[in-house]
Amino acid sequence: MDMFTGSTVTIIKENTSKLPSPIRGSDRGSWAQSTIVKRLPEIIDRILKDNDFNPGTIEELKLLRNELPEGTIQRLRDSSTADFGEWESYITPYESSTWLEVPWFFAEVYFYRRIMEAVDYFHTGKDPFFHQKKQGLLQTQPAIRRFAGVLQSWIDSGEKRPSPEIMIQDAILNALWGNQADLSLWPADGEVSPSHQNLQNVQDHLLADDSGDIIRLITDGTGVERIDILLDNAGYELVSDLGLADTLLTHGLASRVVLHVKAHPVFVSDVIEADIRETIGALRKAQDEAVRHFGIRLEEHLLSGRLSSAPHFFWNSPLSMRELSVDLRKDISLSALLIIKGDANYRRLLGDLHWNRTTAFPDAVNFLPFPVAALRTLKAELAVGLSSEQIRELNIKDKQWLVNGRWGVIHFSGPSLI
Repeated sequence: MDMFTGSTVTIIKENTSKLPSPIRGSDRGSWAQSTIVKRLPEIIDRILKDNDFNPGTIEELKLLRNELPEGTIQRLRDSSTADFGEWESYITPYESSTWLEVPWFFAEVYFYRRIMEAVDYFHTGKDPFFHQKKQGLLQTQPAIRRFAGVLQSWIDSGEKRPSPEIMIQDAILNALWGNQADLSLWPADGEVSPSHQNLQNVQDHLLADDSGDIIRLITDGTGVERIDILLDNAGYELVSDLGLADTLLTHGLASRVVLHVKAHPVFVSDVIEADIRETIGALRKAQDEAVRHFGIRLEEHLLSGRLSSAPHFFWNSPLSMRELSVDLRKDISLSALLIIKGDANYRRLLGDLHWNRTTAFPDAVNFLPFPVAALRTLKAELAVGLSSEQIRELNIKDKQWLVNGRWGVIHFSGPSLI
């Protein structure tokens, strides 16, 4: 589906009066406040540095930068875009509110939609974050070679290859920690992003691990018909997610994998369809044999229809998963499992609300009509599924544990757990 004509959003509203309040930039001293006051202007500065825009576009971006953080929410101007009508309704409740007063998730998603309008993305197709995405892929080549080598070794081992349970476990862990590569937080040529150097370090930083439930769902019987993955970042994280898809398809653990992607660039490095094509093309051209074979397998999965991508404007909207569009709800309900990747998608899943951090994950997502797993490294002041003891210890050993990307969770909610 073309990214400019992707499905627009028809939703079902439900009563949310008993839910926690939204996280806002007006929460004093919060990561949300820091994002709107400091990080968003820096992202515009980075876009201006990385692109050769015409004077009109430069002026539009500078005007947007100057609105932050005390300016008011404005309506979009270009009524020719496919999502204009939806954004009219999204903006109406917040028109004339400041960037700090509106819910944080709305502010961020709206910020990127304003960038798309400023750079005329829907008419030019030029991704203002392309340079960052490309650099992110180039700078992780050693990790890509190691990962592709593992995938190839499983194939070459024949009957001596690891069990399906071990392969799924390893692919899930790689997909989880691949989420540390977030270009909205750590630019490709900037400071070093967080990483863990060994298995023990990985386990020590895993705050919740429901991978056993995920593995049992996939391996119960002879595999599943379909698994869906809601992708997050391009670069190494996309490679790791494609590795998870390849593992499922190559070893007969799923008949189909559907990759859900954004309809236009957002959060700097979030995946659009063009990023999948670009990444697989780069893998197929690699000098390393295992990487090249990895790319060839992915291309074959695409050509056979066993691997597909599905862009949708809902994933670019400020709506929570409680307001999942009617067509997506119907489609994903055909899947055995939706795997949600990354921090921003996790925030959408939980509504970006002030949840009690000891709330059980299945209780927070019990509105979904299908099984869901979340693989996320923490980069926002939002968490569920933790114990009071964990929270006390984390507050002592790492004051920034909620936002520095060093801690991860693997959550699951399915029919047997709800």
